[in-house]
Amino acid sequence: MIAVVRSFKCDSAAALLEMAELELRMKVHDISEAELSAFCHELETRVQSSGRGQVIVLRPKYESLARRKST
Repeated sequence: MIAVVRSFKCDSAAALLEMAELELRMKVHDISEAELSAFCHELETRVQSSGRGQVIVLRPKYESLARRKST
């Protein structure tokens, strides 16, 4: 579904669907937002300390939307 939406160049709609998919997966697997945040922080720390890679933010404009939704 997300690939179809992307094929029509509806990037904003695809990003919203990706966020919805993530939320559903988190609920199914009983993962809290705090746990996800801690996991992401740990990954970022490991990548930065290894010197072998770089963490990048692909969609910073959607980050504020995700934060507003979680409150």
